[in-house]
Amino acid sequence: MKVRTWKWATAGIALGLVVAACATTKVSGSRPHPQTPATAESPPPPAPEPVTPGGFASSGNSQFDSWRDNFAAKSAMTGRKPETVRAVLDGLVPVEATAQAQSFDNQAEFVKPIWDYAKSAVSPTRITNGQAKLAANADTFTAIEAAYAPPREILAAVWGMESAYGAVIGNEDAPRVLASQAAVGRRKDFNEIELVAIMRLIDDGSATREQFRKASWAGAIGQTQFMPSSVIQYGKDFDGDGHKDLWTNAGDALASAGNYLTSFGWKKGQPWAVEAAIPTGFDYSYGDGRKLTVAAWKAIGITPVMPAVFADTDILSAELFLPAGSYGPAFLLFDNFYVIKKYNNADSYALAIGLLADRLAGRPDLTRPWPTDIQMLTPQQAKDLQTGLNTLGFSAGTVDGIIGRGTRGALQKFQKSKSLTADGFPTVAMLTAVMDAAKAG
Repeated sequence: MKVRTWKWATAGIALGLVVAACATTKVSGSRPHPQTPATAESPPPPAPEPVTPGGFASSGNSQFDSWRDNFAAKSAMTGRKPETVRAVLDGLVPVEATAQAQSFDNQAEFVKPIWDYAKSAVSPTRITNGQAKLAANADTFTAIEAAYAPPREILAAVWGMESAYGAVIGNEDAPRVLASQAAVGRRKDFNEIELVAIMRLIDDGSATREQFRKASWAGAIGQTQFMPSSVIQYGKDFDGDGHKDLWTNAGDALASAGNYLTSFGWKKGQPWAVEAAIPTGFDYSYGDGRKLTVAAWKAIGITPVMPAVFADTDILSAELFLPAGSYGPAFLLFDNFYVIKKYNNADSYALAIGLLADRLAGRPDLTRPWPTDIQMLTPQQAKDLQTGLNTLGFSAGTVDGIIGRGTRGALQKFQKSKSLTADGFPTVAMLTAVMDAAKAG
């Protein structure tokens, strides 16, 4: 995303100082009521709240207050209305730093085992509710399919994953959480851009300040959980009422999701993935991110679980994906899988969307079960694994405790160097093997 360069605004600061001065001016008192005894004293007026240089009541956090004053001045220079800047920023108290960190560190798509995440995503309730929503909104989905590339089951799956089909859109104040993150320097430019986007949406009448009080912990809004800048760029007023209402209008929300995925290259008529059967003795190092045509995968023994779907994809390129290594289901991923990741850049999220979509469309469940009996690594063990791999020269990247593609790829290379099954799956046994090798030097 392109980051804009902001210029400081002395005019905006001056305006804030005027407002601050007004806020602290005393009002002349009136004479006592005739029935009030002459000896009674009027209670002293309440002490005014501390006011920052920008004219905002202090939040009690000097770092946050300083950031807000500066950002308000910059926002005025982007053409935002002064009353909108004040409506968005006034009265904000930062989210406690520990709570912010926990929200980022405990995202389910990164900390849950893939099978737990998938089970939660593709629950019987979510499938039943989704199929009911598809039936109840059939005409809307037909119109959206005609306008955009993704099929209805994919859009319904996004709807279900992001807000339980509109039932849970969040109770956080978007400006508060975005400002809290910007003030402490967590993706400061990104969060400031999102705050300006909120101001733009309010200025042009697309949304009200009150609507932004219903958001996720990260500031995403509406039934399909768009960031404010994405509402501006990809949001759609599908019913033509003059508003991009992602909060209460399912048609607008779904059309916006359809436009978003279409804009990122969804290929109409192509699958997101197919389940694949792996032959005995297969070289799992093929699951290292390389892409081959489906015909080439077939030639080395990968066979389809759903032949009718698979047969139409021979000329397409696909990646062999082993989310549970050699222990669970395998997939051939097509380009549309990576488009889903534009919504949320986690393999587990994109996989869950695809699996839920398949079930909503009436396709069968996976033929190979998840290995739920395998003990997964703790965050600290994951860090130990990454440290050990880096020590051995197999670059796992930043030691952050998140097992992503970089860590799995490094583990694959280690496994291959030791003539082990090179599936890149981080079990406790693999951690022991890596740590022993690292100690041996």
